[in-house]
Amino acid sequence: MKKYFGSLSFYKQALMIGVPVMLQSLIQSLVSLVDNFMVAGLGDVKMSGVSVAGQILFVFMVLTNAICAAGGIYMTQFSGAKNRDGMRQALRFKFYLIGSFIALYLLVCFAFPRQILSLMVIGNAEAEAILDAGEEYMRLMGFMGIPFCISVVLATSMREIGQVRAPLVISVIGTLVNTGLNWVLIYGNLGAPRLEVSGAAYTTLIARFLKWRFTSSMSCEIRSPFWESAGKSCPRTGSCLAISFGGVG
Repeated sequence: MKKYFGSLSFYKQALMIGVPVMLQSLIQSLVSLVDNFMVAGLGDVKMSGVSVAGQILFVFMVLTNAICAAGGIYMTQFSGAKNRDGMRQALRFKFYLIGSFIALYLLVCFAFPRQILSLMVIGNAEAEAILDAGEEYMRLMGFMGIPFCISVVLATSMREIGQVRAPLVISVIGTLVNTGLNWVLIYGNLGAPRLEVSGAAYTTLIARFLKWRFTSSMSCEIRSPFWESAGKSCPRTGSCLAISFGGVG
């Protein structure tokens, strides 16, 4: 059997890395699904508005992950070669390329959300009502862009060097927070205001900011090697934004 399938230890190691990665990707995809599911109780129009806006956000997430996958090829190679300077350069590549893409995302969310969303409801009898809900959701989700990108860059980089447990745990925490706060803020439970569509957006923002904070801190605490180059140690700072970009320079 070993002649045809190779070493059993290889498959064991591959599964130890692959299963958490697959679970994290699944959990990341569930966030938008949870929003749609929770908003369903508000009626078809508002659910459609969130769903239409979610499709635009899904495109943004796919492109972000594609950029990280491209940079991840080099991150993995440099990690195998123990080349920390190369790993930092791969991290720079991810941040800089995604940074230029964020400008387009912010433009769509804040300047032209209704115009973009209107392309997806042509001929719908309730287009205006759907656009009202979609625009409300999308404008708030514009604030998600930067923390989402930072957390995805760091989480994918950690996975690419074999640090897979922390990103998975953080994703689970973020999803649980998002689901719980959806129930509270969308429908006004536990004495909270009933925010409906805005509540769905706010809970996603809170979950994304938590993931950003936890991922940035954890990547530094476990001393991910892409933070360090020859003669430089992992940055220590209380500012999450400084941690995320300060270690890239």
